[in-house]
Amino acid sequence: MFTKLSEIDINSCEVILNKKGRVVDGINHGRMVLRDNDSYYKIFDKDYCRRENFIKAYEVGFFDEVAPALTSLIVDDDDEIIGYITQRGRPLSKTEYPFSEDAKSTPTYIKLLELAREKKMFFYDFVPINIIILGDGSQTNDWSLIDLESVYPIEELYMIDRHNAKVKPDFYLKDLEEIWKENMKPISFIQPSRNNLKYLKWSYDSIRKNLGSHHEICWADDFSDDGTWEWMQGIVEKDPNVKIHRNEGPTRLGHTILYDTLVNDYATNDIVMIYHADMYACPNLDTEILKLIKPGTVVSATRIEPPLHPDGPEKILKDFGIEPEEFDRDGLTKFLSEVDIKEPTKGIFAPWAIYKKDFQDINGHDPLYAPQSKEDSDIFNRFVLAGYDLVQTWGGFVYHMTCRGSRFKDGALRNPAGQVFMKGRESSEWLAQNLRSTRNFIRKWGHMVQHDNMMYPIIPPKYNIGFVVKNCDLNMLKELEPWCSTIYTEFTGINDSYIKDEQPNTNFNLSDKIKHTYHNKPDNDIVVEFDAKQLNSDNFQIIVNMSDILKDSGDIGDMEYDIFKFNINSLETYEKDLINVV
Repeated sequence: MFTKLSEIDINSCEVILNKKGRVVDGINHGRMVLRDNDSYYKIFDKDYCRRENFIKAYEVGFFDEVAPALTSLIVDDDDEIIGYITQRGRPLSKTEYPFSEDAKSTPTYIKLLELAREKKMFFYDFVPINIIILGDGSQTNDWSLIDLESVYPIEELYMIDRHNAKVKPDFYLKDLEEIWKENMKPISFIQPSRNNLKYLKWSYDSIRKNLGSHHEICWADDFSDDGTWEWMQGIVEKDPNVKIHRNEGPTRLGHTILYDTLVNDYATNDIVMIYHADMYACPNLDTEILKLIKPGTVVSATRIEPPLHPDGPEKILKDFGIEPEEFDRDGLTKFLSEVDIKEPTKGIFAPWAIYKKDFQDINGHDPLYAPQSKEDSDIFNRFVLAGYDLVQTWGGFVYHMTCRGSRFKDGALRNPAGQVFMKGRESSEWLAQNLRSTRNFIRKWGHMVQHDNMMYPIIPPKYNIGFVVKNCDLNMLKELEPWCSTIYTEFTGINDSYIKDEQPNTNFNLSDKIKHTYHNKPDNDIVVEFDAKQLNSDNFQIIVNMSDILKDSGDIGDMEYDIFKFNINSLETYEKDLINVV
């Protein structure tokens, strides 16, 4: 069953197709088709995108009953498989047209579905042009598939478009989808929780009732005092696909840390989903996520939310309850049956799924933002810089109660007119941490969080900027310090005082960042000099937007802009240095 390539008299063969060395979008599609009086020869490039699939299918016996025309495998001098030989036969068709549903009764079609179940692989291009007739052709079991590399693992049913492949005909896709569902990759749902017991119960019930028991749920109790840990322990006794972890306190760790603890130490599946405790999993959430997920891709579900926050094009505002006790499951189910499914869009928001390896390759969330706030914006930036695709499905939904952690820990209310609102102001704990995290985000990235209307990150360049500031008092130092790489001031006393107060709020070494002008000569790529007494609300926006200004208007040399004197020695950018958490 093996033929050396060197044994084939290629020069005597007719060339039917020559796409040797063909690369499309960085993917190798290189192959050749030759024929002589007796046989066809399919020869792959070594890096041909479907070569490994063909080898795997051959090894598991996929072709034994559906490709009787297969006579030999072509190997190179290293005995690696680089193609195959089929005997000639009469084409079922010389033009590409789809089968009618009558083809579902043919032995070949029936066998292809059996193979998809038994061998966990499928032949995607079931059209007459890919079938030849052997013998007298009196029986459909005389059919033989050709184009044999058109095979994929069943789990990759919705990933084949990366190789410009599409399942044909349409009825075949529907049958394969049912088999794919039987072989869906399980997801590990990652859910930290802190005093969110009633929401967590509601969320757990939705995952198990709507998505089944094969998905893993990983919980972290962040030192709750509302019975969360005791309830988790009870669930584990009856649900073996739940993993639990507890922060014993007394300090809160926050989801920034606990997301990563669960992913790294508890999740056992290839795919993990960052999932809030106040989210209800709608039916088919998993199937829609898995249709789009692949290595190097992050897939978000679409949130349906009550009108507690402003509307946006990336979500659906619809009121099906503001607390679990008034949740209108029937109303949501009816709505989902009528909603128009849109094509996927580019963007990201929780809940989002990713291959665990991709998450770990960039070292997960940055503990700089612990316990919470801005950790999501940070990792989203890093996904983009790492080259990951950010995709939102509009076929997979969650119902999201929103902000039922520390931000609005008291939940929501409904007035007599039916309008909904949060019970109180944002908690003091959340406000303080959000301020810390915002300042740390600016320190790290050089700008505020930016994204388009679909929540796709916008990432201005990160420059090495030094501020040389005259008349800088303590209050002004606090305002200016996050916006630069280094700041040089005239007054050592205020520097020391500021460092003492601010250092507990950041992982950045402020002693290295804040310097005295007398003892230190600025050596930053870009040095910006100004007088703090001349700063006002208007020209402070130049500082806020400095990355964009330098990107659009910066040139090597000196320039003046409003009250600022720029000495630009280099416009090198450093944002890609931020991809991995150190």
